[in-house]
Amino acid sequence: MQPEMVNELISASENRQAVYSFLARMYAVELTKETLNEIAEKKSLWVKLAEDPEVRGTEMAQGYKTLAEFASTLKESDLEKVVLELAAEYAGLFLGVRQMPPHPSESVYSSTEHLIMQKSRDEVLKIYRSMGLDKVREYTEPEDHIAIELLFMAYLCGKTSEALKGGSLEEAKKHVEVQRDFLNDHLAKWVPELAADILKGARREFYKAVAKITKGHVEIDGQVVSEMIDSLSPSSGSRTL
Repeated sequence: MQPEMVNELISASENRQAVYSFLARMYAVELTKETLNEIAEKKSLWVKLAEDPEVRGTEMAQGYKTLAEFASTLKESDLEKVVLELAAEYAGLFLGVRQMPPHPSESVYSSTEHLIMQKSRDEVLKIYRSMGLDKVREYTEPEDHIAIELLFMAYLCGKTSEALKGGSLEEAKKHVEVQRDFLNDHLAKWVPELAADILKGARREFYKAVAKITKGHVEIDGQVVSEMIDSLSPSSGSRTL
């Protein structure tokens, strides 16, 4: 494989890792002043992502545009007040205060009983452990919580970058194949419904933007990983992303 192609794959993996990591943080805990400052500092990035040719005109682009608008207001805002307002919104959405959405875990959306800790949780836990991972005990949410599933994807993107930089294309391909299967078997099956519930239940534009970006990224990423696998296949020739 040509060095230019390897560099493209590394860049794609690192960019995807950044998006998955950001989204995981948004769902994992309430925002802090430090997180708000980071969002403000990345205003130009949100604008750039909203104008990306592949997402322009989509709901995902609307999400990034809203995020950029939110970022532009933060320098003139009382961050303590914003933190409190968004903490209340987080509790309403993800801690069961309003019951919309229901608990943001795959089991609730995939099981007929709509309960946590069902078959989906067992399935993803098995996948994590097959990759040498386990959930830290301090985080009390189940293993199929949206934040953990997104963080797992970020981890795999990072491992893909490491393998590519180390010259192991076969190892990189295996990591991307795990990503493809995890998207198809898990995230893609329930994230759209979760995003729809967040849009129904959210009262502030910030979390509506996060929901739109999450849904759009999961949808687009399925095609991205398929193209990456093709590029890493021996018969791919000069195929480009």
